[in-house]
Amino acid sequence: MIKLFVIEDHEAIIVPGLRNIFRPSRDQIEVTGSSPDVRKALLNPSLGLSDLIILDLWIPGEDPMNSMTLLRDQYPDKPVLIYTSEELPIWQQKMMEAGAKGFLKKNCPREDLKSAITHIAKGGMWFEGPMADGIPPEKSENNQEGLLPKLTPVQKEIIDLLIAGNHHHEIAKRLNTTSAKIDKTLIGLRIKFQCKTTIELVMLLSGKQDS
Repeated sequence: MIKLFVIEDHEAIIVPGLRNIFRPSRDQIEVTGSSPDVRKALLNPSLGLSDLIILDLWIPGEDPMNSMTLLRDQYPDKPVLIYTSEELPIWQQKMMEAGAKGFLKKNCPREDLKSAITHIAKGGMWFEGPMADGIPPEKSENNQEGLLPKLTPVQKEIIDLLIAGNHHHEIAKRLNTTSAKIDKTLIGLRIKFQCKTTIELVMLLSGKQDS
């Protein structure tokens, strides 16, 4: 039996869903514990008794890299499968480098999720695309070496508004979204462009807006 511990801020939706698609008697997979965030999970005895951690990439109030650091510090040998709606390929690389054993999108087929859980529980890894072979996306043959990634129209607009002196809540209002989504976009951009701060990111991209 593979015992899962799920860390997911939409706990009331995702956890019952997993319990519904995986029946212990049929699949030999069981959700034995859950938590809405990493810090609470570390206080839950069920986490230590689990075989595999399923972790949402975006937990409110926690940077994805920090989530992995917290888990790896206390449970260095416990495998982590990232289960997310995130589309940016860079996060697969970052999570692999941080120690995750797998990365799956939440819209994947049930059989893919079952295969990933089973494979990782046996000591394997489960990533998509170039990462499936352990090759970071920027080193794959489909990418031209030395070129910085391009911004999407929304990312470019956010950077333009930051350069113009707008605060996060003002940008969120202009784009009809939330400050949390603006923060998420900026975190992704900082990691993509290897910048430690938003100021550093803006300085880097301010000269590349027309590239």
